Amino acid sequence: MSEPTHDGGGERTRGGDGRDRQEGTRPAEAGRAAEPPGGRGAEEAAAVRAATGTLVYGFALSRITGAFVRLGIPDALAGGALPADRLARATGTDEPSLRRLLRAATALGLLTVRPGGRCELTLLGELFRDDPRLRRLAELYGEPAVWQAYGALEDAVRDGGSAFHHAHGTGLFAALETDGPLAARFTGAMGTVTAAATEPLLAGFDFGGIRRLVDVGGGDGTLLAALLRAYPHLHGTLLERPAALAAAPGVLRAAGVADRCTLMAGDFFTAVPTGDGGPADACLLKNILHNFGDDDCVRVLRACRAALRPGGRVLVPALVLPEAAGGARTQADAEVAMALSDVEMMVLTAGRERTLAEYRGLFARAGLTLPPGLPPALPGLAHHHMLEGTSGTPHDTEEARDAAAVRR
Repeated sequence: MSEPTHDGGGERTRGGDGRDRQEGTRPAEAGRAAEPPGGRGAEEAAAVRAATGTLVYGFALSRITGAFVRLGIPDALAGGALPADRLARATGTDEPSLRRLLRAATALGLLTVRPGGRCELTLLGELFRDDPRLRRLAELYGEPAVWQAYGALEDAVRDGGSAFHHAHGTGLFAALETDGPLAARFTGAMGTVTAAATEPLLAGFDFGGIRRLVDVGGGDGTLLAALLRAYPHLHGTLLERPAALAAAPGVLRAAGVADRCTLMAGDFFTAVPTGDGGPADACLLKNILHNFGDDDCVRVLRACRAALRPGGRVLVPALVLPEAAGGARTQADAEVAMALSDVEMMVLTAGRERTLAEYRGLFARAGLTLPPGLPPALPGLAHHHMLEGTSGTPHDTEEARDAAAVRR
């Protein structure tokens, strides 16, 4: 009779000689153990098999971490180690069930157990208390609406739709309008993601020639606040849905730039208001276009173009996929992050990540032109570039080339 294991190694059976055998092992696989160093030997085969555990059980690790954070365990341990019974009272949880979660959290390296059974945060566990980005991402991905959408990934791959829509019968952004807690977690998490990308954006692109900027779909204003602080001459407009705008006044006041920013609630598919009726020098679209299909992207870009003065710019800091597989490779972590981002668009939205050629096509349909060549890279953000579309000023003039060179 087979006994299942949880080491990613499938099932083992015990033969009549008392030795464990791996079911389904082929002679060719067994033979690899005898290969000399440099071949696909036993150590490499063991490492490959060990990696399967994360691939199969990764969802459980994410759910354990999300529950650990959302139940408030890191906060409850901020003052020091606590035994499980006191931790259960502090978090309002069932003690026997909490003990089981704590055992798993300890195995994952989030906790350590001191003498007397007192639980204490490890350095890893403290990150989920002290690092706003990690904490808010764990809270967001712990939302049932999000992980249930990942459960419908197969359906999305089969029919080309959105996994979120398969799981919930509506799109993510429609859900954000009616689910207040989900909207708050989404806006908070996106704000911390934007904060982490702010320094590369400021280092990789010069906003000095812009005086009036519209941040289209700019969330809680985290990026716009940073730009206004860095460029005292700049005046900004933050265009967002009402639920996302709710957090913006506090963000802008904390940055000391509220007096140079206008908040506008609206639908960027139909119009991009500039705040005072005059044309803008630039519209900024960060993490917007990858949420939508091609036709909707063109609608947004056209709305931005209509809000610009002649020669104004549409700025799109974006992850740009390589044109073809098998090209120059970057670090493995960057490759994984790029692939996961594209899959996440399929899970949560109707959009996707795109190649530079695909972005050129979208901009052209909207009456905008991207400069020739590779757009400026954003330092520290692998595969990310600043796409700069203009209308009314050709890119092949000497003045435009000089300005582009300075920005690079």
